[in-house]
Amino acid sequence: MYAEFIYKLKQEIIKGLPGWDAQKRMALPDRDKSRYTADIEKKPRESGVLIWLYPNEDRIYVRLILRAEFGVHSGQIAFPGGRAEPFDADLWSTALREANEEIGLPVDKVTKIGALTPLYIPPSNFIVHPFIGTSDSIFDASINKAEIQKYFDVNILKLVDPETKQEKSINLSSGLQRTVPAYVLEGYAVWGATAMMLSELEELVRRIL
Repeated sequence: MYAEFIYKLKQEIIKGLPGWDAQKRMALPDRDKSRYTADIEKKPRESGVLIWLYPNEDRIYVRLILRAEFGVHSGQIAFPGGRAEPFDADLWSTALREANEEIGLPVDKVTKIGALTPLYIPPSNFIVHPFIGTSDSIFDASINKAEIQKYFDVNILKLVDPETKQEKSINLSSGLQRTVPAYVLEGYAVWGATAMMLSELEELVRRIL
């Protein structure tokens, strides 16, 4: 089952990504595509994040992290990942390195499946490159408490469950409070860029089911 799912996921990525059509479903209200397209004059930095999939008891899971209480994205739910460094061979290497540093994921046990649509994050001036990686089994986490508070794993079929998507009131980095679309997963509201990336993954999962 898992091997078949991964094969079909690869094929769907090759056929073409859902892109903005899927991302916008979980974008903040009244914000269009231009908000998430980098302005070269701002000299945006690049980062890589890892959407790690693995099987467990005939189910397929993805791992999310709760970031530490500091920085622009303080206390938010995210994928393991971070900024690109000059010594990284490429952005896939960035995603793997950061996942190893944050949750102890062994880089030699993760196989690249493909990449989702890059997303510009205005508050931090980053272009995030999401990569899907897979392993044949789960690995114990070794948390870097300086960067993350905890991790949790989510059955990806929850992404297609209508009850998972709700409207939540959150505080933006600007200090304003907004009602935004969010996935409610394991008791956490996942919104913003992470939700937009999950929405693109959700669309790919829907194509396979």
